[in-house]
Amino acid sequence: MSVRALRSSDTIGDGRGAPVVLVTAAGSPVALGATLRALLAGTDAGVALIVACADADVDELAALDLDGDAALLALGERGGLATALAAVHARAPHADLAIVREGVLVGAGWLPGLRDATYSDSIVMSASALVEPASDAAAVSACAAAVRAASARLRPTLERANADCCYLRAAALELVELPNAAGTDDAALGELSARISALGLVHVLADDTYVGGPPNAAVPDGESGALRRAVAVAAVATRPLGVTIDARALGSAATGMRTYILDLIAALARQEMLRLRVVLPPDTAPEVLEVLAADPALELVSYAQAAAGVERTDLVHRPQQVFTADDLTLLRQLGERIVITHHDLIGYRCGAYHESAESWQDYRRVTRLALAQADMVVFPSRHARDDALREDLIAPPRAHVVPDGAERVWPAPAAVEARPAAVPEETDLLVCIGADYAHKNRPFALALVGALARRHGWSGRLVLAGPHVELGSSRERETVALQRDPELAALVLDIGPVDDAQRAWLYSHAQAVVYPSVYEGFGLVPFEAAQAGVPCLYAATAALAELAGSAGATLVPWDADASADAVVPLLAAGAARDEHVRVLRDAAGQLRWANVLPLLRDVYAQAVASPYRASAPRVDADLERESHIVALAASAEHDRARAAELQQANDEAQRANNEAQQALLALRSSVGAFAEPAGGGVLSSAQRRGLLRVVSRPLLRRALLAPFALIGRGAAAPEANETPERPA
Repeated sequence: MSVRALRSSDTIGDGRGAPVVLVTAAGSPVALGATLRALLAGTDAGVALIVACADADVDELAALDLDGDAALLALGERGGLATALAAVHARAPHADLAIVREGVLVGAGWLPGLRDATYSDSIVMSASALVEPASDAAAVSACAAAVRAASARLRPTLERANADCCYLRAAALELVELPNAAGTDDAALGELSARISALGLVHVLADDTYVGGPPNAAVPDGESGALRRAVAVAAVATRPLGVTIDARALGSAATGMRTYILDLIAALARQEMLRLRVVLPPDTAPEVLEVLAADPALELVSYAQAAAGVERTDLVHRPQQVFTADDLTLLRQLGERIVITHHDLIGYRCGAYHESAESWQDYRRVTRLALAQADMVVFPSRHARDDALREDLIAPPRAHVVPDGAERVWPAPAAVEARPAAVPEETDLLVCIGADYAHKNRPFALALVGALARRHGWSGRLVLAGPHVELGSSRERETVALQRDPELAALVLDIGPVDDAQRAWLYSHAQAVVYPSVYEGFGLVPFEAAQAGVPCLYAATAALAELAGSAGATLVPWDADASADAVVPLLAAGAARDEHVRVLRDAAGQLRWANVLPLLRDVYAQAVASPYRASAPRVDADLERESHIVALAASAEHDRARAAELQQANDEAQRANNEAQQALLALRSSVGAFAEPAGGGVLSSAQRRGLLRVVSRPLLRRALLAPFALIGRGAAAPEANETPERPA
């Protein structure tokens, strides 16, 4: 390429709006050479390239051994950027100006990207590139391509143009006075930017244009939601997405929720371009903690650490409902954006699942706040999503259907089967697995077994395997049904909760799994049964019809006799049983994590790129109000309890005082002449009261009783058992 000094008589540029590139040198030949090579590779040959450096030496620039057909112009005037701007504008008064600082590496398409952003609106006068520290040209090119592909081209406004890499319209240089020569390049461009802004014109970020910068380069920061969003989208395009999983449901109990969360973590940990952090509860099962700690792809954080404060990741995903205002507050501390998986509205609608009407209303308020605060909400089925939309809990654009994975990918060793002690070995078994929540409809399982026994002579055992819940249980209905029918009671074994080994034994030894749930947001049991090669007896209700499918649904809601007739062919080996299991396995195959994860990753990407909603501040205020309400309720309850304690103490003190007064009066009434007239006393009641009032006053007592003391001295000495009277 050719290199020559820029003369004062030179006229450059191809007319109004044609770009000219100005490179500001700072004295590092290595950094300058890297910048020029990147510019020559990423800039059209017809664009003028000018290098501004003090006492520019054409020979030094030529010695950089640069390839390309472009002509490099050396501007040797002192004074930094301010002087260079004046010199270039004098030679190209109608040209746009792109400024690139020494050490910056550009990629293909950088100049059109900046120009498009600058001309995106008539009031935009400058556009600045996204600049991050980088020194590898190939890596910069790859990142630039990724950012360009991911960008929403928001072009958020900035306070000023960035001297590392920006584009200025010729109109801006014509409208305002150029900056003073004194000061740094940043100060000069800041002064120019302020003069432009004073006219009501704006500077923007070209959020689709990424360049590598020097070590001190910084990504723009600000309160603007559009700016934060644009920077976040670019960031996750160039590095792994940071995700925190709120896994505080991984307690010691083996539940369906725990199974889902463990599989979710295991599936995400195998994803590329994703950095995973997991928040754990204090009671994480040791065997679970051991597997998690052994996975180098995971960062584990305790609840105490999370509550104390940790760095926020790009987003936090809570894979279950939010139950309290504190849950939501913690989510805001863990991630820049929030994704919540909301499985169903059972707790939202059913007051029986809560301790009181007040706690139910609290939960409903928190649910509304959580779904309003979340950037995206995941539902495991269309039915679950439509249910939330019906309640107007969320706007459709933020509601996404992502099924739970029906495939077990958690790397724990297969459980060694262990027969529950209460279950006989050589008996036909129907198994109903799960807690006795009312919506699980275990009483219908009892009715089904009764119908099978009456109509088809079935004589096996129904095993109810699951914990008894405190609230919203069907246990009372089950007890009444069994008490009414002793023959049915003889067929039923309620063995309570089971561990993984016992659960595995029940699946492998069951004729079928009974799952008469009336409402599920997802419903994992049919897929677990199919994996074990066992039929699952369910009805085509809610999400089960959508995910497990109507073809495998054999229960007739909720007709026990008709259901018994329909399921009988599945209880013995044969074509009907094999076909049923095949249908369920095919349905489970559609819900493999390989199919589910792309949907979830898309939700994550949408969460990062979604607008910061105007309603968010109101939700924050509502959340603070909810926390205040909870605190006030707790304080009021404490005050009520304390007031009751004080009232009780006061009542007891008053009672004791009354008893003492009565005892004193009784004592006084029982002594000699002061007794009641009926007891032989010589004084009337009125005289007694008057005398007591006098003697209760010291001065009156002395005056009244002094004569009686003189009379008493002349009396005989007291007997040995008498107590001498004490002088008044």
